[in-house]
Amino acid sequence: MNKILWLLLLPVTIHAQQKNTALLNTYMQSQSKICQFSGTVLLVEKGKVVYENSFGEADREWHTINTRDSKYRIGSLTKQFTAACILLLEEKGKLSLDDKLNKYIPDYPQGDVVTIHMLLNQTSGIKDYTQLPDNGSHADVVPLAPLQMINEFKNEPYNFPPGTQWAYSNSNYFLLGYIIEMVSGEKYNDYLLNNIISKAKIKNTGVDKIDSILKYRVKGYEDPGNGYINAPYYVMEGPFSAGAMYSTVNDLYQWDVALMNNKILLPRSIKKMTTPYQGRYGYGLWIDSLGNHKRIWHNGGIPGFNSCLAYYPTDDLYVVVISNDEANTTAISNALASILFNFPVINPYKHKEIAINSAILDNYVGKYLATNTLELIKKDNKLYRRGNGSDDMELKPESNTKFFYADGSDRQIEFEVNKTGKILNAFIIVSGLKTDLKKQ
Repeated sequence: MNKILWLLLLPVTIHAQQKNTALLNTYMQSQSKICQFSGTVLLVEKGKVVYENSFGEADREWHTINTRDSKYRIGSLTKQFTAACILLLEEKGKLSLDDKLNKYIPDYPQGDVVTIHMLLNQTSGIKDYTQLPDNGSHADVVPLAPLQMINEFKNEPYNFPPGTQWAYSNSNYFLLGYIIEMVSGEKYNDYLLNNIISKAKIKNTGVDKIDSILKYRVKGYEDPGNGYINAPYYVMEGPFSAGAMYSTVNDLYQWDVALMNNKILLPRSIKKMTTPYQGRYGYGLWIDSLGNHKRIWHNGGIPGFNSCLAYYPTDDLYVVVISNDEANTTAISNALASILFNFPVINPYKHKEIAINSAILDNYVGKYLATNTLELIKKDNKLYRRGNGSDDMELKPESNTKFFYADGSDRQIEFEVNKTGKILNAFIIVSGLKTDLKKQ
């Protein structure tokens, strides 16, 4: 009887899968044509590839195309690999997450308070070295040894007393890489390869080096507003254990499967890694939800590249998106998952500015809350999203109730109003995914 029922349901299941694939492809084709997305996408649900495709060029000068084998820099996705190294060392009794920082760097300010746990979950208060004013003057282009790099930021004032708040800081994960080297007696690259990457059985992932010959290496690009240019030169000693790795979409998928199924670490370590501490941050991972679908994920950005790796455990869904033209991979990842979850998603389209009565804009001025607070202001009879002084972003009208960001980032603000113009609902749309805005 069960076999008969399965046979009856099979055509319905196949039709649903085909429909999802078509919707995913239409969305990504629009991302490619309208937003010039360049990169590779992979979705795997319940062990089966739902969608996989590559777009754009790996090298615009030689016109070589991106493929599933393309190796991209993955930026801060590196952090989960670094966290796994630390947890493996803990499993082997080589360190404790309660160890103080001054055990490894004796003269580090407040090193007697900061713990490895705080570094892992971003609660140390140590300033992010990538935000320092002089970071771009030498650290991005001059290869510094780990301890030299640490000396660049260790005397900076703390953002807050260690353990009291949460703030994302690449410095935390740079310090963890140094600790891995001190405890293991190996270079970070070697320990990662011999103890983590080898366990995951992935062969197209590692720490990038400027001087190495890397088969299928992808070049990174950025668009300052008047056409694509090569991403600036960037040495990998700078990001180090916070963001220096490269990978492919398939390797990242295989990595996540191995990690989440206890092939890399013991279950107790995975529990620590995927516990949402302050800021919904675990160890190198964010833990939250998309709608009512639990999500374990992280994103990464490094000049010329953006990436996002998301796992939905209840749905057994993995979404990998990597770009070599700094596309908003996080938003695209969310939109792709939303299509499978039957959430409404708007395919990218060309936005055309129209003239409207500027008096209408008065209705929209104010503060709104989504993930973060967003303030809309009116100046020179135009609507802007408040930034920092000159960073105010113009919102151009495409109707009386819908406005698009002037920077071409595929973001829009939309309002639902009654006959008197009173706002009933407001939304922010990012890469086609619509999220409520609550006026404060």
